[in-house]
Amino acid sequence: MASNAARAILKQGKSVLLICDMQERLAKAIFEFDKITQNSAKLINALKLLDVPMIVSEQHPKGLGKTVSALDISGAKGPFEKTQFSMCTPEINKELSTICSGQKPDSVILIGIESHVCVENTAIDLRQNGFEVHTVADCCSSRTQEDRLLALERMKGMGCHIVTSENVIFKLLADAKHKQFKNIQSLVRTPSQYTGLVPLSKI
Repeated sequence: MASNAARAILKQGKSVLLICDMQERLAKAIFEFDKITQNSAKLINALKLLDVPMIVSEQHPKGLGKTVSALDISGAKGPFEKTQFSMCTPEINKELSTICSGQKPDSVILIGIESHVCVENTAIDLRQNGFEVHTVADCCSSRTQEDRLLALERMKGMGCHIVTSENVIFKLLADAKHKQFKNIQSLVRTPSQYTGLVPLSKI
């Protein structure tokens, strides 16, 4: 149990955010896209304050468009074009190998679409390559809620940590004495958008 808890820790300088295919022409087809975009924007803005490096992919951007403008990906590596479903292309794998001050990260924070296709295939490859994977459930979706929920269940089964955007932010922040605490506090003052993962009757 202790070892599992240790692996669930996220640390500045040893973590990276992967932003998978959050593209313009997919927006209307994805379940709760606007809400996962708002949650993703909050997460990205917080991780920028915490100096967490980011890598962005775009699936066939000529057909599916660019990353949505609501996400500030300035300073991120990429966007890297791809046709394979996993983000673990040779170009992105190369970036991963040195992205944390010349070293590979211990942990990968994973967001994007579609949960059951590109996100899940990325998670599979990352786990096979020895990374701890934190899949951010309220920042991932699919065209249907069924595919989304089953994908999150499968990713949990393969050893991914299924987390929320605020869980990630506070794990990285770690201490209210952190120099960015007040700035982070202003970002999280408004709760994350509800995206249907937990029945309202249980909230």
